[in-house]
Amino acid sequence: MIQGLFKQYWKSMLFICVLLYLSFAKPSTFKEAPTFFSIDKVVHIFLYFFLGIVLIMDFSKSKIKETSKSIKILITIVFPILMGGAIEILQEMYFKPRSAEWIDWFSDIIGIGLSYVFMHYIYKRQSA
Repeated sequence: MIQGLFKQYWKSMLFICVLLYLSFAKPSTFKEAPTFFSIDKVVHIFLYFFLGIVLIMDFSKSKIKETSKSIKILITIVFPILMGGAIEILQEMYFKPRSAEWIDWFSDIIGIGLSYVFMHYIYKRQSA
């Protein structure tokens, strides 16, 4: 069963691992990256936009298409939003000098929302 899940959702799992690494790595790891306000928030939006796309694509190709719409929303929207919030809290508590910023979490939510709107548009065009 676990092998099947990994085989089916490996892209999502890999992207989540990369996202976790980027979220918890020491800031000195990214010395070359610009750190002014807007770039950081744009990066959050893009990372979660792509996470949302990968989750939606993996889920849409899965064998559990007959699952309810609420399960799909839970996996593709609620899970990444909660994950983004948990990451911010964990950064503040355990990964100093990282800190939690509400605007980072808001940027994550914007990215997820944009991915959902984008993929809805893409799937609608494909079915037309």
